[in-house]
Amino acid sequence: MRNTNRWLLAALLAALLVGATWYCVSVWQAAPSMPLYGNIILGAAAVLVLVSGCGLIALIFYSRRKGYDEPARSNRTQRQ
Repeated sequence: MRNTNRWLLAALLAALLVGATWYCVSVWQAAPSMPLYGNIILGAAAVLVLVSGCGLIALIFYSRRKGYDEPARSNRTQRQ
């Protein structure tokens, strides 16, 4: 029974993917073409987003390796 439900879910999700892809391609084909400067700006924006994302991930790894993500600890002894 569980295996059948998984296959039905997979078939439903595949059908939704095919439908969404068909709709996106049909809208893309109906839209007017973008001028050259639009393609250049879109490419530059994609590169900028990729570089900034990689930089943020690098900062996460750097701060984790240097110990900046550790919880704060005190070296003072407790007063009695």
